[in-house]
Amino acid sequence: MYKLKYIFLFTVIFCTSRANVYAQDPVFSQFYSSPMSVNPALAGNGNASWRIVGNNRSQWIGQGLDPLTTTSISFDGKLFKQRNNESNYIGGGLMFLQDKGLAGAYKTNSLHLVVSSHVSLDAEDENGLSVGLGGTYSNTLIDFSQLTFAQQLSSSGFNRALPTLEPNLSNVKPYFAMFAGINYTYSTENANFDIGVAGYRFMKTNRTALNDPSQLDPPRYNFHAGYQTYINERLVLNTNAIYVLESNLHSFTLGANLGTFLDNSDVPTILNTGLWYRTNEAIIPYLGLSYQNFQVGLTYDIPTSTSNTALNTLKTYEFSVILRSPQRGPKGIPCPWK
Repeated sequence: MYKLKYIFLFTVIFCTSRANVYAQDPVFSQFYSSPMSVNPALAGNGNASWRIVGNNRSQWIGQGLDPLTTTSISFDGKLFKQRNNESNYIGGGLMFLQDKGLAGAYKTNSLHLVVSSHVSLDAEDENGLSVGLGGTYSNTLIDFSQLTFAQQLSSSGFNRALPTLEPNLSNVKPYFAMFAGINYTYSTENANFDIGVAGYRFMKTNRTALNDPSQLDPPRYNFHAGYQTYINERLVLNTNAIYVLESNLHSFTLGANLGTFLDNSDVPTILNTGLWYRTNEAIIPYLGLSYQNFQVGLTYDIPTSTSNTALNTLKTYEFSVILRSPQRGPKGIPCPWK
């Protein structure tokens, strides 16, 4: 238990204080339920006029270790529609994202503001192109009074009242960064295809707990695609994938969801079951339910890596909630992430 606790402490401090080792941005297993952290061009994407999305991810649960919790709350939608063609619109969104670990001793808060624009490329509105631009304000807080250091070790154990004797320790300075993305959509009454790319933090930003100006946070790039289609009158198939590249860290996640209609109403109740795979990390089963304008989803990460058997014994859960507007577009295919 204590070994895992100090491994976690060392990892958090190390990843925020070394120039040649980078901390990867928060990554949701249900990334598809957090569209603005995938691509700002996805703000307002989908057949609903607006949506409110909440995600909560708790990882490394067990053996007395305080879990690392990632939480996001976002709102996005179509802000302005073209009067004679609603397929052309200006979208926008706002997202709050928080990482919290070590029982609150480590905390990162980010606020994202996004503006997007979607235009049809043909008269039938089947081909469309979206672009998005956003800015984020982020700060990292480390409560050193809740942490222990070797200088605080006494005969009775660690005494936090003693000085840390670490004069260079400080909270990471807040920073502002820009991000942008582009997304192509092909949409008919029976199928929908999306593919896009986005970049976050184009300019390397300083992020350090040791007051070292040479320690920088690198840019992050997302490449993603998704496809939805009806299998029959009762089943709909949703697939998607994302490749995340951040300095020397990268991951690839792909999977599929099968939606089963439970009734024949205009906005049917749908049982969603899916399975995703993140390379060299986890297999991720998904279970969700859509009822009218409300949707919930739950995933559990099953570790596949053999590099750290201690951390593989810990559990990771993720829960998502989506509330959509009653107004829907004409080409909507039931999909957990639209």
